Amino acid sequence: MAEKEYILAQNIGALDCAASLFSLSGAEAASNMVHYSYSSNDRDWRWQSPEIWWRAFCQNCRTLLSNIPKDSVRIVSVCGQMMSCLPVDPDIRPLSDAILFTDRRSVNEVKQIHSLLGADRIYDITGICLSHTFSLSKIMWLKKNHPDIYRKTAYFIQCKDYINYRLTGRLVTDETDASFTQMYDLYRRQWSDEILTAFGLGREKLPEVLPFGSILGKVTPKASEECGLSCEATVVLGVGDGRVPAIGSGAVRPGEGCIYLGNSSWLSQVSRTSDLDPDRTITKTPYFNGMYLNGGASLSGRRCADWYLNTFSYGGEKPGGSEAMADFLTRQLLCSPAGSNGVLFMPYLHGERSPWWNNDARGAFIGLCAQHSHSDLFRSILEGIAFQLGLIKKRTEGMEPFTNIYLAGNGSFLQWQQILSDVMETDITSFAESGNVKCIGAALIAGIAIGAYQDYSEIARFHHDQVITSPIRQNVKVYQELLPAFEDCYYALQDINRHLGQVDYSKLKG
Repeated sequence: MAEKEYILAQNIGALDCAASLFSLSGAEAASNMVHYSYSSNDRDWRWQSPEIWWRAFCQNCRTLLSNIPKDSVRIVSVCGQMMSCLPVDPDIRPLSDAILFTDRRSVNEVKQIHSLLGADRIYDITGICLSHTFSLSKIMWLKKNHPDIYRKTAYFIQCKDYINYRLTGRLVTDETDASFTQMYDLYRRQWSDEILTAFGLGREKLPEVLPFGSILGKVTPKASEECGLSCEATVVLGVGDGRVPAIGSGAVRPGEGCIYLGNSSWLSQVSRTSDLDPDRTITKTPYFNGMYLNGGASLSGRRCADWYLNTFSYGGEKPGGSEAMADFLTRQLLCSPAGSNGVLFMPYLHGERSPWWNNDARGAFIGLCAQHSHSDLFRSILEGIAFQLGLIKKRTEGMEPFTNIYLAGNGSFLQWQQILSDVMETDITSFAESGNVKCIGAALIAGIAIGAYQDYSEIARFHHDQVITSPIRQNVKVYQELLPAFEDCYYALQDINRHLGQVDYSKLKG
């Protein structure tokens, strides 16, 4: 292929769709992002029209193609938000909006799953801890509350798979998205008959599962007319957006890990062993070449920092733009020492997943006194998220030791990287492109699929300006003292948070 030919990679999230054009050398030639929103109500339901995804995808295509010939984009790969529930008819037309992964309407169905099959059995089959976050309980909710939609549903699908169908007319999914439906058998590498039978769900309503990197075909004439891509562009099956950062950051060998800091955060680790976490708190999903990804996700991340900055005024000072914001955050951190002068933040603004798997978990500042400043509170938020990820790391490395850890995500910056190094007592590596690892990972998958790259080790061609932070001894001592206190606070607040979650304030108003 000539240098003028490009890979188009897009990541479709819940709030935005990011797109990048890469030359085959790994250089980013152009990028664009389309922002949008989802719908919600006061019952913690969250839903989104798949037409939003398609329009954003097409808008990115037309923006990026405005300065280059459309036939110079030869390969397309899409990754996207996971764990949703989108029912479609036999013509792959949506029968309702997609129920998003943060939607909590199916908590009662989770209780039913626990009663009929059990959380332990679900984990032993899927490698995934039982939660309302995943697709299984959402499908069960839909079947119970909208049986007409369930009967008409030909397939329940995920975000990227809907886009790929719109592009090629072919409907499939990959193992990363299949795994996080909580209906995929980790070891048999197929949809679980035991789970589907237990809950009366039809296997025929789930798409074919292919390895990511499979070539799906060319862009159809209809899709070409809508998005502007050439009919000669090849579409390659990508992965879910919770798994692509591991690829894009370079965590591709056993023992290597990836911390992702976005609105939520997670830690992944590459593993060759098939062993599950004996405590059943750490997930295990298929990766590539017979390897697995261990790890855990926290519902806390940059959204905790954003909540604080939006809720508590800084005297009107809140800069716009990523560079200005990074400088602002750095100044705040420099005004408070490691340990935030003794205040702890419990980062559970949306409940929590790993390792607690507790919908009733709530946020809190612990240890507040009159001497604490804005900067102390802000630093404690970043430390609280680091502590939570530190607990995930501790449980994950009980399964297999880490060799390297990479940092990625649009929420990361150098001072937070240092806090993570100090809390986790390990070197952490980031790159100038760490904020764009999802598109980078999708591009690498596509390049390997068409033979432009030999294997996943060629991720190095996408990375520049490596930064390694090492633990600072004095800070490590502080965090060694505080991490057990952070964990104790979670347990101490469990009953209080459960009680607060059970109060029906609407009935108390009269």
